[in-house]
Amino acid sequence: MKSQTLMLLKKEFLLGNSAQTIIWTICCFGMFLIPSYPMFVGPFYITICIFMTFALNQASHDILYTVLLPVKKTDVVRARFVYSAMMELFAFASALIACLIKKLAGFPENMAGMDLTISYFGLQMIEFSIFNLIFLGNVYKNPIKSGLRFVISAIIYFLVYAIFEFPVWTYRAFIKKMAAGQAEELNLIAKVGEIFTGHIDSILPQVSVLIVGILLYILSWILSYKRACKQFEKYDM
Repeated sequence: MKSQTLMLLKKEFLLGNSAQTIIWTICCFGMFLIPSYPMFVGPFYITICIFMTFALNQASHDILYTVLLPVKKTDVVRARFVYSAMMELFAFASALIACLIKKLAGFPENMAGMDLTISYFGLQMIEFSIFNLIFLGNVYKNPIKSGLRFVISAIIYFLVYAIFEFPVWTYRAFIKKMAAGQAEELNLIAKVGEIFTGHIDSILPQVSVLIVGILLYILSWILSYKRACKQFEKYDM
């Protein structure tokens, strides 16, 4: 990584954060440990952290100050993207640690939706991919007006969350019907939910979901970064 990017990245962590960022990151980890709580909510706080960085920079005129430095506009974008990637990776690390704690402590299964399964990590990567494309991939059209783009990305984040959880809810409903003799087998949507919950003999379907999530996550970063660089080069300060 170029020295300019490293210096700008250091600035992002030292000057581009506030006490709210620390609170949101703690909330991200803590949400994973709440029994029977939606697992997609915690990582959403990380998207708030990323948005708050833009909002704080807007208040402090950071964008104007930074472009006056002897650095390229692409370096400014790259530093912010690396910062955002590190924040999202923190969410995944938090989920892994929480998963280990829950396994060792014998937490009951999450009945509010999906648990921290292999499929969950793939689906969360897809959630972040959508956020990256909608927010980071468009915010540099006008980086000092990021609020509307975040609202749009947040709405879509929770719509996708509901889509991902629906098969799980359907699966649990069918399990109850089968136990009561009202259904003989799972329908297609419930079978997808069976994969998402990890209640399946083979691990391959879950790994497939994870691989798809990883590929989409990487692709979203490439597309969002290239688009953001083009937008910021055209942006008139």
